[in-house]
Amino acid sequence: MKPLAPDSSITLMIVDTARLLRKRFEIALSHVETGLTVSEARALAIIWRNPGLRQTALADRMNVEPMTLVGYLDALEKAGLIARQADPSDRRAKLVVLTEEADPVLDKIGMAMTELRAEVLAGVSQEEQKLLEGLLGTLKGNLLSGEAGNCNR
Repeated sequence: MKPLAPDSSITLMIVDTARLLRKRFEIALSHVETGLTVSEARALAIIWRNPGLRQTALADRMNVEPMTLVGYLDALEKAGLIARQADPSDRRAKLVVLTEEADPVLDKIGMAMTELRAEVLAGVSQEEQKLLEGLLGTLKGNLLSGEAGNCNR
């Protein structure tokens, strides 16, 4: 007898939604004239949301290899949009920060994100949006706390 599949409809729906949202985000970025590749624009958007992260933490957030991230950061730094600074707590580590020159590019990325958000949340009331944001925050927190426990496995 074949085992019953676990009830994972919520899990799979979240995975599928995240994949679709990332794809749509990348498409939205490709329609915005930033002078950057989609990957560079995505990196800049993540730096914008998480200023002052170490390069290794940024690679984790982007789900890319550190060496892949270095290429994006080199291009962003060459364009004058970011700077890498020594971490005061560990001079070997680099923190990634935005420069003022990034502001016009971030405005364009922000517009693309706002349009995508409106599209994704069409038909969802303000109350439902707040509830969704709270639930997603809880899920993210659970996953992050689980990550810490899984590091030694």
